Amino acid sequence: MFDHAQVDARQRRRILFNSLTYTVVACVIVSATVMALYDRVDWPWELAISNVLTVTLAFSMSYFIGTKLEHITQLSQELKALVERDRLTDVATRDFFFSRLAMNDEAYGVSLMIDIDHFKAVNDTYGHLIGDEVIARVAQVLRVQVREEDIVCRFGGEEFLIFLHEATTQEGWKIAERIRVGTQNAVTPTDVGQISVTVSVGGSLKEKIEDIEASIQRADACLYRAKAAGRNTTIVDWELVEPFERDGRVIAPAAARRRSDEHALDKTAS
Repeated sequence: MFDHAQVDARQRRRILFNSLTYTVVACVIVSATVMALYDRVDWPWELAISNVLTVTLAFSMSYFIGTKLEHITQLSQELKALVERDRLTDVATRDFFFSRLAMNDEAYGVSLMIDIDHFKAVNDTYGHLIGDEVIARVAQVLRVQVREEDIVCRFGGEEFLIFLHEATTQEGWKIAERIRVGTQNAVTPTDVGQISVTVSVGGSLKEKIEDIEASIQRADACLYRAKAAGRNTTIVDWELVEPFERDGRVIAPAAARRRSDEHALDKTAS
């Protein structure tokens, strides 16, 4: 959490220092100008008047402008935070997630879709405010379990999306299971007592040659299977043996996709 009082104090000190610096520079310039334009006998009087006016005007103007610039900078930072960070969970927004991935078309790793199990029952039983606390607690677990280079976003409602940058299948599985078990063991302290929830996780391996959307669709399909398997479960596409259908699309195991991609590349090369 930011200490806004400390931030404001630092800003005031920086503005004061800059204002004093500009004032001293202005006084030096004005003094040099006076000494160049007036006879030596007039220096004391002219320097006194000029420097008093310079200090008054330069300091007040530079302090005023500095304050306004700091305010604009702070507003810009707050606006950036609103665009990039979800206010409830402090993870990335959906738009920021996709903008980050769009910067690197050849990013590879593991996509994870996470959904809080039976969340509607939490809202119906305890209300939406308590539901928000549960969502925020789960997001906290996710932030702790991922690595610094990974990106977590709130995909919508009680659903989260994670991209594990350059993660192997082994790393992807370990992190997915840490998330599932960590959520299962976590509690959300509320006014009505402690609440525990579980999550279901779907994972997909993203290759360099494919779009992130394709990987997300497969991760979502695996999440659907995890829900159907009883929830509080992790299912990843690289562990699948047989393809399955979801919403009219056939989800193939990762090994089969790689063989298909290699075959397509061979045909192109020939």
